[in-house]
Amino acid sequence: MNTIRILLLSSVFFLGCTQEKDTGRLKDQSAIKSLLSKASDATETPGTRLRYANQAYQLVEKSDAAKSEDIFELAQTFFELGEPKKYFDLSKMLYRKSMAAHDQIRIAESSYCIGNYFYNEANYDSAYYYYTKSEKFLLNIKGRKSTAAFIKNIKADILSFKKDYVQAERLSIEALKVAKQEKYDLVTYNCYITLGNSLAGLENYDKAIEYYQKAIGVSDNLKSDSQYQALRVMPYNYIASVYRKKNDPANTIKIAKQALAFDDFKKSNSAVYCYLVNNLAYGKFKLGDPTALKQFTETLHIADSLKNNPIQITSKTYLGEYHLAHGDTTAANGYLKQAQTQAHRFHIFDDELKILQLLAEANPQEKSYYSNRYIALSDSLQVVERATRDKFARIEFETDEIETERNSLSLKTEYLSLQRWIIAAIAVFSIVIIVLWYVNQSNKAKTRELLLKQEQQKANEDIFQLMLDQHQKIQEGKNIEKQRISLELHDGVMGKLAAVRLNLYAMLYRANLIEDDAFSSQIEEIQSVEQEIRNIAHDLNANILSDNSDFIAIVKELFAKIENHSQIHFSLEVSDSVNWDLINHTIKINLYRVLQESLHNIEKYADAKHVAVAMSKTESGELEVTISDDGNGFNTKQKKNGIGIQNMKVRAAELGGRFEIWSEIKKGTKVSLIIPI
Repeated sequence: MNTIRILLLSSVFFLGCTQEKDTGRLKDQSAIKSLLSKASDATETPGTRLRYANQAYQLVEKSDAAKSEDIFELAQTFFELGEPKKYFDLSKMLYRKSMAAHDQIRIAESSYCIGNYFYNEANYDSAYYYYTKSEKFLLNIKGRKSTAAFIKNIKADILSFKKDYVQAERLSIEALKVAKQEKYDLVTYNCYITLGNSLAGLENYDKAIEYYQKAIGVSDNLKSDSQYQALRVMPYNYIASVYRKKNDPANTIKIAKQALAFDDFKKSNSAVYCYLVNNLAYGKFKLGDPTALKQFTETLHIADSLKNNPIQITSKTYLGEYHLAHGDTTAANGYLKQAQTQAHRFHIFDDELKILQLLAEANPQEKSYYSNRYIALSDSLQVVERATRDKFARIEFETDEIETERNSLSLKTEYLSLQRWIIAAIAVFSIVIIVLWYVNQSNKAKTRELLLKQEQQKANEDIFQLMLDQHQKIQEGKNIEKQRISLELHDGVMGKLAAVRLNLYAMLYRANLIEDDAFSSQIEEIQSVEQEIRNIAHDLNANILSDNSDFIAIVKELFAKIENHSQIHFSLEVSDSVNWDLINHTIKINLYRVLQESLHNIEKYADAKHVAVAMSKTESGELEVTISDDGNGFNTKQKKNGIGIQNMKVRAAELGGRFEIWSEIKKGTKVSLIIPI
């Protein structure tokens, strides 16, 4: 029954275990996961599940991509499928991987699995060692006290089996305190069972029954467990066994019948069925009920099919005792000798001692032989029990070194964790410094860019002002020259012509030729020349007073420069509605740059012959400038992000204006700039 309890509780150890982080190698991991899913499918046949499990095992062996939880799950699958060797190999693999990673939880987990293997192989010393190692690692891990208590109680089971009942009771009580504190019903239940077994071993039967009944009470809280029926019936079987040992057949039968009524255990759990029926049949045998023979025979037949050695030994022993009581020593010896050989082989010495007593009774002529064997075995068992107690005490002492190892690992883990935190802090600090430096540099760059823009704007204004000053000086020179020419024409040339005309008129009058048409027409012609000169002089003075075309002159100069080295002919149309004196220098500068960029693009790419520039005022009072050419044109969708176009858009945006461009292949290009003034 102890093996059944280990199987029932093996999964409890891992409830709440943390998941291992994904380390990559997704392909192998995915394949392992897929095979594990199929191997764990209870609807498949054991053979099919084993095939998938073996495929997963091969992947795990050749690849380091398997996660710890996958290794554990595969190990459990092999355990369920009756492959203890592979279960053991995978448990050792998990142990090595966990030690290399300094993973304390995984070390505890793998140690527990190895302990399970040795427990089921009846190698209790090694099982006790690995269970102790697992417990020591778990004791100071937050949230693992109940798991440590669970393992402590398994150790108590081993001590009880080895007849160290006092130490078994001590460990179970320690585990029970934690289980109650943590409200861990399954471990509490297990502790009550172990305490009952220990007290029964000390022949404190009434107290043992009391703990078994407490286990029955706790089992009501385990109804959600998949093994609930087995958990529910187990205390009843132990109580029936205690009544059997007390030689109380009536209560043995009563308790066994109650337990058998819970479920059809013959179908659901054959091993449990055999334990209960053997107790029931033994009670009947003691009361003289002949149906006991049939039931003993039935349990032996089931045990043979299960290859369950403990049940086989019990059934054969009871059959031997039954036949001995009914005087059939031949049949009795047959069953008892088989049972004795089997018990000795599998080290079930308590049963062997009882069998030796029955053999001595069945063979009076060999009584001394069997009695001496009984005494020798009993004495050797006492020596072994003392040695075992010392060995388990030594294991507890030696595993204190594991506590030191665990503390060392813990300190190392803390150091590594601190190191990681320091590295992370340095990294974060460095990133912050870099970000701050970048922001500072970015701000400086933006400041420099702003200053450069301001300087460029100032330089542009200065350049434009210089251009205006230059044109102003040129214009002043022109005006002075115009005024001088106007004065010369008006006061000098025209005066001299008037004097010549008057002299001619006087001379003709004295010569009496004044009436001659030929002479008079020449005098009138001279007078006409005088009037023409007067008009020219007046026009020159009028231009001096009305010329405000400095910006337009600069634009015309730009046209002239391009015309000097190209075949392009420019036309300029400027509306009188635009008063250039009222337009600020910033607008003029940016407008000039747009004209300059646009004309540069036309000269470079358009292959145009004629360019028309028009400047006018819109109805809303905005300045509209259009530049049209008859060049090659282009696809505006493909070249809309060209540097030249972008520059013109930026300048328009700086003025709060709108920039648009239309173009078609072989049909020229038109640029429109509308600026608020």
